[in-house]
Amino acid sequence: MGIELADYGPKPTTAQADEQRRAAVRIADQFGKEHPHPLDNEDPAQAGQELAMDPAIAAGFLELLDQLGIRPDQIRRTA
Repeated sequence: MGIELADYGPKPTTAQADEQRRAAVRIADQFGKEHPHPLDNEDPAQAGQELAMDPAIAAGFLELLDQLGIRPDQIRRTA
């Protein structure tokens, strides 16, 4: 007895989502290098959060994501 599996169209690929997230992280790292913060060595996550609160930096980050065709909701970390 065999089981037939139907293909109902394209399936979401985790490779594309992973690639988009890596691109977003790379952009964020570049912004971190361009805007040094006093907490970079002690608490880089906190430094990144504080940089993200700067409206000019956030706008530049979102603009680069838009140019790459990546929406912010596509790069959220999954649980």
